[in-house]
Amino acid sequence: MTWVIGASSIFGYGAIMADVRITFSNGDERDMLQKAYPLGPYIIGGFAGSVKIGFELLHSLQYGMAPPASAGPPVSIWTWEPVGVAHEWQPIAKAIFANAEPGEQALQSHILMVGISHEDLTPDAVKAPNVIQRPRAVIIRMMSPEFKPLVTNRPLSVEHIGSGAFVDKYVDLMKHYFDPMSGTLQAETAAFGMWPKMLARGIRQVVSDDPVGGISPHVHILVCRSGQMFMMNNDTTIVPTGKDPIEFKMPKVAQSYSEFLAMCSATGTIAAGARS
Repeated sequence: MTWVIGASSIFGYGAIMADVRITFSNGDERDMLQKAYPLGPYIIGGFAGSVKIGFELLHSLQYGMAPPASAGPPVSIWTWEPVGVAHEWQPIAKAIFANAEPGEQALQSHILMVGISHEDLTPDAVKAPNVIQRPRAVIIRMMSPEFKPLVTNRPLSVEHIGSGAFVDKYVDLMKHYFDPMSGTLQAETAAFGMWPKMLARGIRQVVSDDPVGGISPHVHILVCRSGQMFMMNNDTTIVPTGKDPIEFKMPKVAQSYSEFLAMCSATGTIAAGARS
């Protein structure tokens, strides 16, 4: 089980938030896996479902989106178009899933990507003259076995994959942060990236106060905009009234399938059939 959230802001950037919990074939749960990563300029992605297939899919995207030599130096704003990437990659994703072990296929696989698009999709009939198209965040969901791209490109949009998408109290929390009247967007005027940081703190609070099996309050936050990608988490220090401070800190997590296998081996845990 997992909760991966893709969000687009009105400030020309997008974010992915992903928890770190894994459910094993015997029903045990552990907070031990990073599920979202940079994929290429300037696209980020996360997965839900089979851990093994999820890593294979993300590795395929990272390999395919390595910038060509003609892209220029790393500081350039050269980028892939997210929707084009999704459509080109769809048959590859289908093949990876089709070639996986039946036991892993049974766990399904979902991919969520957030990327920065520079394409102007405004209908010609309503385009304003002399207006420069600003980069905007695009959210793309792709689900096994077909991996047909489902695209959302409106500002202040949110998409969920994983079991957290079916927990009403969690989804309702997210709606608050996407309400222009709530005041939460004002945080972004104080510092770039504060809005997704607030979302992640909200996740920590609601999952800690009202936990649901398979979902962790610890999350990684990836943010991308034109020319920049970075990652943070929702670590914090909680100071209860009259009590000692409590450190809420990200546990050690695997960042590749080989690391995941090593961590499972060290504890005598069966990695096959693990789902995120």
